[in-house]
Amino acid sequence: MRYVNGLAEIMVTILFAAMVAIGALQVFNRFFFNISLSWSEEFQKYAFIWLVFIAIPLAYNRMAHLRVDSLVGLFPLALQRFLGLFSDVLWLLLGGALVMLTWRIMKVTQFQESPGLGVSMAWVYCGMLVGGAYLVLSVVARLASSRAAGEPS
Repeated sequence: MRYVNGLAEIMVTILFAAMVAIGALQVFNRFFFNISLSWSEEFQKYAFIWLVFIAIPLAYNRMAHLRVDSLVGLFPLALQRFLGLFSDVLWLLLGGALVMLTWRIMKVTQFQESPGLGVSMAWVYCGMLVGGAYLVLSVVARLASSRAAGEPS
């Protein structure tokens, strides 16, 4: 799982750097040459979709999503464990829903082309599918490791 997380971090970094570089290039071209790139805004939108859906499991792995620890900490340990497991099941359901529903969307949009980049819209939506599958993998890995160690998830 460590290698998958490392690859995801590299992908997020590359996507963010590409978005910044292309955004800067667009501003530069408009300011100095009065020319607009026809594809830059579309690229940034699609890269942002990929970035967000790959970053969701990264934040899950780091336990960086917003949660109310102070309230959960007031409950008995058994209830805390149950709430942690319940939360992980909800994350698992979200990841599974993303995979299943995005697959349907990709089948419908596979022959549609984006106007600026000319790529299949299925590739744009594929970021949601990849992120959902990565989220499922992350949740399963956490549940397996916490159950093996006998810890709350």
